[in-house]
Amino acid sequence: MTQQTQDPRLVIVDTPFDCNESEQPFGKRWREERITLTVEHLTALQHGKLVALDVQGEYVVYLEQAGVKNSS
Repeated sequence: MTQQTQDPRLVIVDTPFDCNESEQPFGKRWREERITLTVEHLTALQHGKLVALDVQGEYVVYLEQAGVKNSS
């Protein structure tokens, strides 16, 4: 099961999906990766911090919690 969010780049899923299947939420992709957030990460988000993710050594994705003012 997938659940769409307001941001089309984000989808809530029950389990990881095979990125080789074109029927999946984002269409064809070439790689997948699982990142686990700890209680420390979640607490930081709740306090307005950002969590930076290194993506394949090439990109950075910043996670933030909606409705929480960034503390920077």
